[in-house]
Amino acid sequence: MVLSKSSRSGLVFPVGRILKYMKRLNSFKRRRISPNAAVYLTAVLEYLTREVTELAGDVTLKDKRRLMTPRHIMLAVVNDVEIHESLKTVTFPFSGVMPKIESALCRPRKRITKAASPRPALQRPKVQRSIKSPAHRTRKKASDDVKLCILSERQIAKNTRLCVVKGSVTTVPGSVVVHPTNSSLTFGGQVGRALLAAGGPQLQAVVNSAHSGSLGEGGVCVTPAVGLASPFILHCNSPSYNSSDPEGSTQKLSTLIEHAMVACDSQNFEEIVMPSVGSGGCGFPKELASRTILRAIKTYCDLRFDTTHLKTVYFVLYDKESIDIYTAELGRLQ
Repeated sequence: MVLSKSSRSGLVFPVGRILKYMKRLNSFKRRRISPNAAVYLTAVLEYLTREVTELAGDVTLKDKRRLMTPRHIMLAVVNDVEIHESLKTVTFPFSGVMPKIESALCRPRKRITKAASPRPALQRPKVQRSIKSPAHRTRKKASDDVKLCILSERQIAKNTRLCVVKGSVTTVPGSVVVHPTNSSLTFGGQVGRALLAAGGPQLQAVVNSAHSGSLGEGGVCVTPAVGLASPFILHCNSPSYNSSDPEGSTQKLSTLIEHAMVACDSQNFEEIVMPSVGSGGCGFPKELASRTILRAIKTYCDLRFDTTHLKTVYFVLYDKESIDIYTAELGRLQ
């Protein structure tokens, strides 16, 4: 049995046909072409096709369509910085256009004052102002002056950064801090105990007064914070990992992150302080959890790059294993 060049090279795309096309090109007519050159070019084309197809598939799913169209492919290419840079001269037929609007032509957004803010439930209760201690004010001021130890950074969409930070979620300043919890918003996990240790009984009282009832699996809610570097807490009822159904567990975690991003955008939060969601008591493998979270955030920001308020997501970690995993997954993020 004779194997083709593609089979011997471990590729799907036809190496022999691409070699024949290379020999027909005018630029190669007077030059000898090695078969290895055709194998390398075929591998590059196959890799690029798979990457674009995967990104376009995510766009198609988020658009709730059953068929992938040329516009989905064009949006996938435009929203990826590296691929768009290499394919910026390529025209996608039947894909529509992506208008480029200069910032000078856009109207500046009106700032919403606190008096006109439509979220009265998230305002700090007056009773907490009367019981604040000088020590509490000192802790908050000290947290504002914390210098972040950013170990890795990656920009996605247009203006959103993903940063790996070594530290504690209680001291890293941001608009909101993520608290992985259960249906009753208990501060029982590793992150919850750290938040409660920093906020004290006042934090528990504020959360109890701001939210009542149970939180369904995959649900999120926002409450004010006390004694933390972030003024608000985003409580997330994290799903548990099921080893017999890893795909279903991954989908639930991805949906949870999407709900969290929607909640942050609805409150105009710009900086999110996030621990490693799902990899603690919920039992997710750290590699799977980090990959799922990063892809979910990137997909969300790519689809809403012109409307999202999110500017920075800090992945706050403390152990070397988690830091190495998030740094590696952030570098592989496509």
